[in-house]
Amino acid sequence: MISIFKKLRHALLNENKFKKYLVYAIGEIVLVVIGILIALQINTWNEKKIRQQKVAEHAKLYIKDLEADIAMVAINWKIIDNVSEKIDSLALAVHNKNVEDISNIDFLCFTWNILYRPYRWSRSTIDHMKTSGTLQYIEDISISKKIGEYDAFTHHLDEDYLNDKAKSEVSLSLISQVVNSDYDNISALRKTVLVKMNNPEFVGFQYYFEPEYLKCKASDLQVLTKDMREVKQVINSLIRLQAYYDIRSNIELPQLTADAEELIALLEAEYVN
Repeated sequence: MISIFKKLRHALLNENKFKKYLVYAIGEIVLVVIGILIALQINTWNEKKIRQQKVAEHAKLYIKDLEADIAMVAINWKIIDNVSEKIDSLALAVHNKNVEDISNIDFLCFTWNILYRPYRWSRSTIDHMKTSGTLQYIEDISISKKIGEYDAFTHHLDEDYLNDKAKSEVSLSLISQVVNSDYDNISALRKTVLVKMNNPEFVGFQYYFEPEYLKCKASDLQVLTKDMREVKQVINSLIRLQAYYDIRSNIELPQLTADAEELIALLEAEYVN
């Protein structure tokens, strides 16, 4: 093909047909430009296809991360509700009682663990999407926006956890001035009662029938204080902590779960189905 163009060009020049040669030259240039544009377009299509394949691969991995987040949040949700129920039980147990009538072992059981677990977000995929630039190749802007909002929400909950942890430490400091943990069987009590009381897998655990609990009950160990005001300080600090837990349990964690489920549905519709 190139040799034909060369022969035609030489023939036109030899015949002194400049105008025809000019038209021919322009046509040849146009053909070259069109060829370049087609090649660039094909290359662009190939690159776009490769990028979208990468986005689809990351989307599938991100769906698994979101599912892991939902499962992890569900556990923390149960722990928070469990702690809140124990605070209610403790408040009811000491209400309108004198210090000498308060059960130390029940006080210990209700306040053994008042903090939920740190969040363990599955961020490997989203972090890789950020660093590799894959996130910007998501064509649906609403999806990329929701991914950004979800990621920001998880960081917000991390900050909430640190605030809750600080508040729980204040409560624990007050609890240590009231609760006597000096039971002879405290190690056995921890393994058979206290651990189960704070495990979401043992919902409705009837600790007051456990032998180790009954041993502690029989020892009649008293609380460390004779001042009811110190007991009320504990209750007040726990109720304040409970107020923040209610926000986690009733607002934030349900919203986080709903956002994750919505993202999963969008990603599956766009990149899986």
